[in-house]
Amino acid sequence: MDDTQKNHLKAYGIAYWALKGELEIQWLTNYRGGSFLIPNSKPVTTECTIRGISYEIISDAQSNGILAEIANPEVNQDAVKLEKALKLRFTPQK
Repeated sequence: MDDTQKNHLKAYGIAYWALKGELEIQWLTNYRGGSFLIPNSKPVTTECTIRGISYEIISDAQSNGILAEIANPEVNQDAVKLEKALKLRFTPQK
């Protein structure tokens, strides 16, 4: 999420939406500001468009290149597989 992403909080929202839909998602920490890698599908691109989220469609070769680049121990980057949406429960303060 570099300067091409106009609203970073919305990008986190699409990641949460993808997890709730049980989609495979990887968080690319410190890559372009912390990007998400989600397999391309019509529902994902439609939801991004509706929410005003910037996205790029990349090839499998580009994806593999990015993952290889951030796997280098010389850089402070990583790919973290996110597996399920967080459930929060709020309790009133006394």
